[in-house]
Amino acid sequence: MKRIWKTMGTVALAGTMLLGSSVIASAEEVHPAGYHVYDVQEDEVTDTWYGIERGTYLHSGITKLKEYDTGYALGSGHTFAHTTCDRVYVRIYLDQSANGTSGWGNVNYWTGEAFETGMVSVSSGSYKVDRDQYYSVQGAHSVTEGGFTESTNTCTDALFFD
Repeated sequence: MKRIWKTMGTVALAGTMLLGSSVIASAEEVHPAGYHVYDVQEDEVTDTWYGIERGTYLHSGITKLKEYDTGYALGSGHTFAHTTCDRVYVRIYLDQSANGTSGWGNVNYWTGEAFETGMVSVSSGSYKVDRDQYYSVQGAHSVTEGGFTESTNTCTDALFFD
């Protein structure tokens, strides 16, 4: 009789542990290791993040801001997965500052989302901006596969629109 209670207790404990671990795994979000490459041109700034971990879903994320025409900005964002995933997501935020170092405020944002694919892109299109101001684009990138989400952020340098 004592042995039956020990066995039942062990089974109950194992079941509780498995249930707890499955709940944690389904809500797990990871920020994988990676590195940023910043590119600054006269009328264009880019931040590209590359993942360096093997076996992960999130491959890279890119944000870009370009002076499209006088008084117009063109922001874009891209998220790439290693393989086809359940959901691939990108959102870019266009931010504005008077001096390029502080007082940043969000002007607008755009979202791209795709399912059963390996990449997604979004663009602001030709967006009218105030002149004599600095602008930057931030990106939020994520890839979800089987309830497991990996994410990262990107942010370009400031670009002056005269």
